[in-house]
Amino acid sequence: MNHSKEGQKQGHLVLLSAIVVGIAYQFLPFILPHTSYLEIIGAFFNLTLMFILLYMILKEEFLDWFKHFSFKWLVIGIPFLFIVGTLAGSLWSAIAGGMTSNDINSVLSWEYVIENVPFMLLGEELLSIGILYAAWKKLNWKFWQATMLCSILFALWHLPAYDYNALQCLVTIIPSRLVLNYLFKKTNSIWVTWIVHIAFDVITFLPILLK
Repeated sequence: MNHSKEGQKQGHLVLLSAIVVGIAYQFLPFILPHTSYLEIIGAFFNLTLMFILLYMILKEEFLDWFKHFSFKWLVIGIPFLFIVGTLAGSLWSAIAGGMTSNDINSVLSWEYVIENVPFMLLGEELLSIGILYAAWKKLNWKFWQATMLCSILFALWHLPAYDYNALQCLVTIIPSRLVLNYLFKKTNSIWVTWIVHIAFDVITFLPILLK
């Protein structure tokens, strides 16, 4: 019983921490408007805070995510995510008659991708997997419940990037997050979800980067 209570306490702390960090990230452009530091702070914000908080709360359980890797699921995950992401985007295009541009498109360059995207996406993975793990492993939710909570929050955190089009975020981002969460379930590896996430974003950015 004590272990169960401690686990639930950890779960609630992780959920609260991730939600607070995720919301705080949305306010960075208002707190640091038009400063040269905004880009670099934004790239490392989620990564730094979530790494510290997850280690403080989960300790070795958190570090264990970095001790696993599966080349098999990496090879499966990259095309799987690309197919799911493409289908979700096509569905939204059919519904809305076009896509709402992601505001990252205006700053995209190879330099930006190399210097910022890997750190931003690792921060997103720590936020997302933190929520998934807390609900699934600590609060004893069923996996489908935990992954839906994680995916919905992940989608809503992208609202500013998609001109606050909530329906587009839900339709296009939830399916991709579900894939990444499934990869974590199969591997217990943050590296797999992170690399697959990077590969998907870079492939998606190629039409702009190659112009």
